Amino acid sequence: MSLTKTAVIPFFRPTIIHGEWDYLREIDSHPDLLREKEFSNKVLNILKEYLGREVFLTKSCTQALELSAVLCDIKPGDEVIMPSFGFVTCANAFVANGARMVFTDVKPDTMNIDEKLITNAITSRTRVIVTINYSGVGCEYDDIKKIAQKNNLLLVEDNAHGILAKYKGQFLGTFGDASAFSFDHLKNITCGQGGAISVNDKMPDKRLEYYYEFGTNKAEFMRGEAGNYEWKSRGSNFYLSEILSAFLYAQLLNAESIISKFKSHWNGYITRLKELEEKGLIQLPVVPPHCEHNAHNLFIKTRDLEERTSLMAFLKSQGIFATFHYVPLHSSEFGRQNGRFHGEDKHTTKESERLLRLPLYYDLTIEDIDRVCLSIFEFYRLTYRK
Repeated sequence: MSLTKTAVIPFFRPTIIHGEWDYLREIDSHPDLLREKEFSNKVLNILKEYLGREVFLTKSCTQALELSAVLCDIKPGDEVIMPSFGFVTCANAFVANGARMVFTDVKPDTMNIDEKLITNAITSRTRVIVTINYSGVGCEYDDIKKIAQKNNLLLVEDNAHGILAKYKGQFLGTFGDASAFSFDHLKNITCGQGGAISVNDKMPDKRLEYYYEFGTNKAEFMRGEAGNYEWKSRGSNFYLSEILSAFLYAQLLNAESIISKFKSHWNGYITRLKELEEKGLIQLPVVPPHCEHNAHNLFIKTRDLEERTSLMAFLKSQGIFATFHYVPLHSSEFGRQNGRFHGEDKHTTKESERLLRLPLYYDLTIEDIDRVCLSIFEFYRLTYRK
């Protein structure tokens, strides 16, 4: 079949549902809302209802991870185990506190940390295991939590991709002793730039409150639990602005319908590209049956790096922008200076070099999906049939 090429199809466009403007206009009409934190509290109430535990909003997922490292009381020389296939801020949060990173291999199907490799990576210096729910697919938390408990380790969950996704019926973002979320412009649910941290009762309340409140006891003072408002510890400014909170509130009210639309697009790709997988030309994402993903991204895997580079260039020539993802952290000079790879890099580098993310966003149309799939079929010299 032949489809008419029209406008450029970007890799991503931020989610806009247009209800956001109602709440922004409310702030415009009532400027005092900027200091009353009405929308921040509404967002927190929604997240707490979903997660069933304490939540703090942050300006970014990076800040949430930095708070996690503080809560873990990382000291120079402590070791932190995490997959090498991940975003740099996940490692930086711990390196900034003096940790040495111990990178491990990933599973080739989900690109998540291989839970079977964690135990052998543990030493007397290990303090924390970090998991990354890649593409909104949960890690094997039954096994990972047992390993953490057996070895008296803390578990930090990087759930930047996983809002409203589940593992065995339980929401991601509830498995870590501390769990980080992202609402930046590349996430299904967004406020442009924002994040959150959720914690369980193992994390010290006072340490979190002090650090979150600029290093002061402001929260205690406002509750009437302290006679003086004073400096207690290191800290910083983590508050998410009310303007961004209002924007996020509108999206969280419609979170399930937003995720549903992303899933519809995701399934549209899978249905159309299945023939290429059956012919052994590409591989499609794997979602284990006990995981419920949120369609954070849609990737395919080509034969090798050279083929991925060629396909990416071909799509660009057709006005379609696809992209790779993380470069393994252990392969960088800074990664080698601040950590080591434990065991054999059997899958991390090889699989990351094959992975190509396709356009996936809220306003994507069926026609866009057809056009992307048509171009991929053309690259492999096959006839595309809807």
